[in-house]
Amino acid sequence: MADKAFYQSLSQEVKKGFSQSRLNHQKSVDQLYTQLESLSWLQRQLTIKGHLPPLRGWPTSPDFLLKLHTWILKHKPKLIVETGSGASTLVIADALRQNGAGKLISLEHLQFYADETSQTLLDENLTTWVDLRVCPLESWTGDHLNPSDADKPSRWYSLNFKNINNIDILIVDGPPGNTCLFARYPALPALFNRLSPNAEVWMDDANRQEEKEITEEWAKRYGFEMEFISLEKGMSRLWHKSVELDGFHCPDFSEFSTEANLGLDFSLPEDQ
Repeated sequence: MADKAFYQSLSQEVKKGFSQSRLNHQKSVDQLYTQLESLSWLQRQLTIKGHLPPLRGWPTSPDFLLKLHTWILKHKPKLIVETGSGASTLVIADALRQNGAGKLISLEHLQFYADETSQTLLDENLTTWVDLRVCPLESWTGDHLNPSDADKPSRWYSLNFKNINNIDILIVDGPPGNTCLFARYPALPALFNRLSPNAEVWMDDANRQEEKEITEEWAKRYGFEMEFISLEKGMSRLWHKSVELDGFHCPDFSEFSTEANLGLDFSLPEDQ
């Protein structure tokens, strides 16, 4: 009798395991399809002659880049600042060129990646739209969530503030998470007073717990409204509610939905 109960219990556990495995597999397939779809739409919007850098692993995902490119085309920002260069630099520069106005200041802490990005911009005749600055990481003594007794001391970009004023959108995608605890936190303490009244702040990789805590703390300390957008790696968007009340239009991200553009629904059953 005990053996029968054991095997029944084992059978149920195996079935639950298979069911969860199928669900995880379906989620992976759906996510891959979404990224391929986003990449396809992004490539239609871009005017570059070459190809984008690889977008798997740690680089920015296609769905984030598509939203960013679309937002820039629509809202025509005059100044964009990003922390961390790469595919996003190329995508932003392309959108600015299509707009015929605007400037990107890109902060990169490693010369190697700065050189790679610079060459790509040169090949695409996009250097006019980008001020790519190599800013090695240095000790940060300002406001931070990293404990003073942490194993890794706080570090951030050795920032040159020249021409960094009235930032319309700040894209936070660096420094790397292994720099120290809450590595991206200094972005707002360093640049908040240089944001325009209508500025937005976008945090990539917001699925990660540290990035979630950072943006929650930013919203609290700097009076931002915040929303989480369910992208492959997650995105947090911050803006000032008073700006909306004064008539500034903060975008409805549903209008950027690739599914809506195709008239299809690729959400998972539990999301419907």
